[in-house]
Amino acid sequence: MKAVDEELILIQDEIRESFGWGLDSDIESAKLLVSRCKNFEPDVRFEGKVTVVGAAAEAGVKTQFPTVVADGAIGAIADMSSVALIVTDGDGTPHIEKALNKGIPICLHAHGDNVESWSDILSLIDDEQEIFLTHQTPIKIDGMHNPGGFTDGDRAVCIAFALGASEVELIGFSTDDVGQWSGVTDKKRKLMKLQWMNKVLKILSLGV
Repeated sequence: MKAVDEELILIQDEIRESFGWGLDSDIESAKLLVSRCKNFEPDVRFEGKVTVVGAAAEAGVKTQFPTVVADGAIGAIADMSSVALIVTDGDGTPHIEKALNKGIPICLHAHGDNVESWSDILSLIDDEQEIFLTHQTPIKIDGMHNPGGFTDGDRAVCIAFALGASEVELIGFSTDDVGQWSGVTDKKRKLMKLQWMNKVLKILSLGV
């Protein structure tokens, strides 16, 4: 699973600098995650149009196309039969927990500061849960992928394209609203993150 545009990787350095985060912590978290997770990768590939659902979605979402859901936004989905993948960094409580071990593959992400969150996810899953592991560093880490992106929402879009989508439909994406399906968060910082999300989406010609 490779980023469809190198800019999706390069912007991650800009984001780290903007928030004052260090690369070393991202690498450490990623390497620790891959060492602790031995679950099989899912055989997920897309053709044609894919729907990506973000945290600002209204409750009761029904989708027509194969669907990638960002973390806690799984709580907005009325019918999970179309959900092909859930993208999470582990903070979409309590909604993400309800979707684990249900036969829906997940994509678990390592940030420098979310070791506790991804550890919680690993403690809740069984051996049958299929997982992609993702990171946000410029180095190659065996057993992991960097499809680009920053927040769960825009990373889900990057993943959809990396897995073959030719077109992406966005539901529940906003730059000025902290969605109801977001985990507990600092609102001011979250709004800053949403601006970066939009910059990532613009690289993919999908700004909101």
